[in-house]
Amino acid sequence: MNNTTINKDTLLEQLNNEKAVLMIPAFVYLVVLMLTGISGNVLICYYYGFKSRRSSDNMFILGVAMYDLISCTLSIPIEIVDIRFFYNFPYAGACKVMRFVTYFVAIGSVFTLIVIAIDRYRKICRPFKKQFRRKEAKIVCGISIPFSLLLSWPAAVFYTSVPVDILTEDGIELQGFDCTTTREASYKIYIWIFNGFFLLCFIISAIILFVLYGLVGRTIYKHNKSQIKYTQPQSPVSHTVESHVTDNNSPKVNVNKRKTSHGTEGVSQAHSTGSELHTEIVPDKANEHVSVRTMKFTTVMFVITTVFIVSFLPHLALSLWRAFQGTYEGETLSGAGLVAFQIGLRSYLLNSAINPLTYGCFNSKFRAFFYMTFCPCCKWLTDRRTDFSSSSTTVQYEMHSMTSH
Repeated sequence: MNNTTINKDTLLEQLNNEKAVLMIPAFVYLVVLMLTGISGNVLICYYYGFKSRRSSDNMFILGVAMYDLISCTLSIPIEIVDIRFFYNFPYAGACKVMRFVTYFVAIGSVFTLIVIAIDRYRKICRPFKKQFRRKEAKIVCGISIPFSLLLSWPAAVFYTSVPVDILTEDGIELQGFDCTTTREASYKIYIWIFNGFFLLCFIISAIILFVLYGLVGRTIYKHNKSQIKYTQPQSPVSHTVESHVTDNNSPKVNVNKRKTSHGTEGVSQAHSTGSELHTEIVPDKANEHVSVRTMKFTTVMFVITTVFIVSFLPHLALSLWRAFQGTYEGETLSGAGLVAFQIGLRSYLLNSAINPLTYGCFNSKFRAFFYMTFCPCCKWLTDRRTDFSSSSTTVQYEMHSMTSH
């Protein structure tokens, strides 16, 4: 090894250190995502796996959380190392693992989110059709694993540590390594097919998700509109039910569920008045409760789906830009632009870290579990909220009964 080689290695290490200082914002971004994602998804897996009731909805949440946890524990740490050694990342094995896990998690998450969207559509728009049960949801989550493996394995072949030429400000040529697709000419057509296929799949998946949730949203809007109309002050809706006498002189009453003028189905309460029975339509509380719970879970999954799609858009846009540029981004970008590019290229990782926060915002029971686990002194607050919620429900029911009668 001559002095020139030693000087070039030293210069390359110096450039790496300079870029590491420049990339501090990217480091902070990834570390925050990693810590938040690991802790949050571990809690989600523990709560929905052991503490909550067994249901298809919770099984779907558990499936998404497990994919997010894989991303936070494997992908993000390697991404941090990749940024740290910006000009010199010679770890081909780590590069393959990182890119494979990225595709594996993305495919598994999209597959699960599409199944969840179908489940939401059936529960909201086709409530009387056959629905997913816990066993079927478990099978679907299991199928997503081999399905993701089947589509993501080419990433482990196409991605590796590729030599790149680096030109310093003094005009010295150096050779570094970058984790990207191989430069071998024989792979070029397959790489374009691979990237084009996943871009098409992303577009089709986004369309399917937005169409299904659009139909679900329309149905929920109509439901809420009818509920608002029904709760407006009005005289009780009643109808007369004729009483027929059978051969054994016992009254035979034809009582049917009917729809009110606003299209809301209720439960008939019969009041005897001589030879006639008058029935009054009141809301079916059990069905109303199920409907609210279903719509709340639907809202959670819609938010998660939207965050997933939005978080992938910067990554896809910048990946396409880099592919068409055909040059190493370190040669065309510098300063804040390069930092923004590195953060945007890893925008999809935001989805894995933010999902637990979404569950916490919409699930009061999970929030109570979080407070009891990490802040036992907050027990009085959760108990007070629970008591207030139950008392409010009782008061609302009593008020509705008084106005109904």
